[in-house]
Amino acid sequence: MAKVEGPLFSLEARGKIGNVMVHFPWKGRNVVRKWLKPTNPRDIDQKLIRQKLAAVGRCIGKILGVSTTYPNGSLAVVEWKTLTPAGQIWNAYITKSALTQLSSDAKWILFAASIAGANELVTWQSAALDMGMATLYATEDPFATDISPELQLAAVAFAAVEAGYSDVSIDASGLIEDWGTADISLFVSNMLTDAV
Repeated sequence: MAKVEGPLFSLEARGKIGNVMVHFPWKGRNVVRKWLKPTNPRDIDQKLIRQKLAAVGRCIGKILGVSTTYPNGSLAVVEWKTLTPAGQIWNAYITKSALTQLSSDAKWILFAASIAGANELVTWQSAALDMGMATLYATEDPFATDISPELQLAAVAFAAVEAGYSDVSIDASGLIEDWGTADISLFVSNMLTDAV
């Protein structure tokens, strides 16, 4: 993407010129790029990618973030910010950590199945419901399958551990699906407790 000063001899340009280029403001700069015809094939690969992003993103949206009421955010957010490399945003870094490890569809399917068969499935479910999370339905959204609340919560827990989050102990197996009730409760509590 090219950065332009005074595009088209004006202070600003917006919109496309023919089917060749598009001018628009981006992060306070005037930029121009090649025009690309928008596509939305809704094929299975795209739906699986959207499913992974939604599973992490919807749960992150429920975390106690920085606001005027809570200037520091939750305990988890404070630690995640320290783990995030300079120049990156904490929630994007956590999402990237999940997608890096669950990038292949086979890994995602195995992860989803392992959470569905976890010993503490009821704890995952009640914790997710207590956070106000709801099932994302494939029929209403562009996902490959339904995404349960517990899978959304487990995906964020998985991402946090992959990013180096240390407030929850991991047993010898190192698997999120083997977490006990205390681990799940501590993780959720840290996401919803204000860092004073």
